[in-house]
Amino acid sequence: MNRTESRTQSRQVKEHQVGRAEQVCTPEFLDRYVRPHLGPDTPATGGTWTTKVIQLDGTGAATVQMELDGGAPVFAKLFPFDDGPAVHEKLQALRAAGLGAGSPYQAVEPLAWYGEEKVLLCRGAPGRPLSELLGGPGEQLAGACARAGSWLARLHGSELRIGAPQSLLVTGELTSLAKRLAKVAADHPGYVDAALGMLERLDVLTRDTVDDVRSQSHGQYRPIHVFLTEDVVTVIDLDRSAPADPARDVAEFLHRLRLGVHSATGDVGRADEPCAAFLDAYRTARGDRPLVNLRFHWARYVFHSLNRKIKTGEADWADGGNAEFGLYRDEFDRVVSGRAGA
Repeated sequence: MNRTESRTQSRQVKEHQVGRAEQVCTPEFLDRYVRPHLGPDTPATGGTWTTKVIQLDGTGAATVQMELDGGAPVFAKLFPFDDGPAVHEKLQALRAAGLGAGSPYQAVEPLAWYGEEKVLLCRGAPGRPLSELLGGPGEQLAGACARAGSWLARLHGSELRIGAPQSLLVTGELTSLAKRLAKVAADHPGYVDAALGMLERLDVLTRDTVDDVRSQSHGQYRPIHVFLTEDVVTVIDLDRSAPADPARDVAEFLHRLRLGVHSATGDVGRADEPCAAFLDAYRTARGDRPLVNLRFHWARYVFHSLNRKIKTGEADWADGGNAEFGLYRDEFDRVVSGRAGA
């Protein structure tokens, strides 16, 4: 499939998902499929539904938030392909393996899978997303990140293996990196020398990577997916959970955490303590072995994100680079040189 065909397919999927999202927001759908899961005190009829589409980009499942009379939310995930049953099974298995009711570390609770509609209903995660703390007090954020590190260690320490196992080649996402870099280089030929220099440093890191280090991974472990109450950490968006290199989850969280703190405060250095707290909590539970490939994964995330910023024009490498380019260059240097705790 070429670029034009891929874009056409993505557009068609999105258009179809728009129609499906409109359909699940109708009172008829909500009363038939969602109301029965709102608890025994919920009236059989009446009340006011509110709905909000929170994810719909044509690349995967769309997500719709639903509430009745301002009560606890339910989320509907609308799967465009045939992976919905596997995701439902995965969530059930994760909760049964120790990430369910009664545990301080939980996976989001699935309520029902409706095969004909290709809709998965999940209970809203209680508490506040960690992403809302990124601009707040450092001590509070560090404590939250330590709990997020402990949650991930619990997942990685599970004996459960569900989903297709992924090799280091897959989790390293070098083909994705190559595709984006090729597009950016074609549009910005002056960036090639700087990009090649970073790619050479990344290549050096690949020589120290280790194969066959696998745990049950999350697949998209980000601050926005971690919810906290006083007693419980609940994590959402486990669609991509599979046996894979655990360091990839750690790298993605740390990368997103640092960029999120910079976006919220203008000072990426304020993420140092929360990153250290996350890693300390993870290492306390799991040791260093799962992190053997962390430096490679983390550096690759930074480089991949920089290429996106070059593509959008937010980062400029010319004449020493603008502030955005400098941020990513410094983050890359910090990881590659071993100054990031990796």
